[in-house]
Amino acid sequence: MNILTNLLYKSDPQAPDTPPSLNIRNVLLACFASIVLVVLSYGGFLIIMTLPVTRYSIESAGTFGDSFGALNSLFTGLGFAGLLVTIFLQREDLKLTRLELSETRNEIKSQSETFRQQQFEESFYRLLSLYKANLEQVSVKSGRTPEERIHGVTALRQKQKKFDEACVTQRDLQFPSAEKPQEQDDYTYHLYVLCNNNLPQQARYMETLGSLLMLIEKDCYNANRREYYLNILSSQFTTHEVKYLFYQAFLNPNYVSLRNTLKNSPSFQERFSVDSIPPGHYACFEYLWQIPVGKSRSNNDRLFTTGRFKDAKARARIKTTG
Repeated sequence: MNILTNLLYKSDPQAPDTPPSLNIRNVLLACFASIVLVVLSYGGFLIIMTLPVTRYSIESAGTFGDSFGALNSLFTGLGFAGLLVTIFLQREDLKLTRLELSETRNEIKSQSETFRQQQFEESFYRLLSLYKANLEQVSVKSGRTPEERIHGVTALRQKQKKFDEACVTQRDLQFPSAEKPQEQDDYTYHLYVLCNNNLPQQARYMETLGSLLMLIEKDCYNANRREYYLNILSSQFTTHEVKYLFYQAFLNPNYVSLRNTLKNSPSFQERFSVDSIPPGHYACFEYLWQIPVGKSRSNNDRLFTTGRFKDAKARARIKTTG
């Protein structure tokens, strides 16, 4: 068996791990030898069966040749069977080829998605770094000397402090009900004036954030992963950034991408729900832009509800002083 295998198959010395392939030359020689052997054997069988041969003539030679008809029919049938086998093998090869092409397409698609993800994340984190850099470039006068300026989140905090002082009389006011549309408009206009006078626009900082949001919305490689990147972005915001961005979204009609994100992103809605923004301002924002924000506040990070926590704090103070 090993001799026959070695005769009909050959291995590639440059790739010893690959399966051996058919040795076409040896296979053809073996087939030719088998046919010759069958013909000679059949002819010998006929001669033996007709012994003794008394005379030789063209007529007897023709009869002898006609006796090979059965053998010819056999080879014709074998040839047709070989043709069918060849068609079947070609059909199987085509199936394998289609399967390989399908796997190749899937692999190319997977590689393409991986490349798109890498390309998107590279752009996302580059813009996120630029956003932080532009935040550090935000500056306002400190108020102590004409030349001294403060930067970054500290600058936003100072501006918000002045804003809070300016709207102290409005802070505890509830937003008027729907039955009083004129008072709703007056409230909205008053808040607009306060924002416009005390929270100046930082264009480069805001445009960078807008570019980040547009990148996530338009170019994210997978729509189901957008919220993941919005969560990463919103987790970078400090409370002062949240307040500044909220009032800028209220103030400037051009910040459509920020308002759309506030409307559709659970991560942004949760992050923008802060206690330092009055409920009336949230209601005013919803009235102006039809976007509810600030209604998903929770105390899940506290051990108790607010009232129980205050009672426990009071009891602890009594124990310490007693």
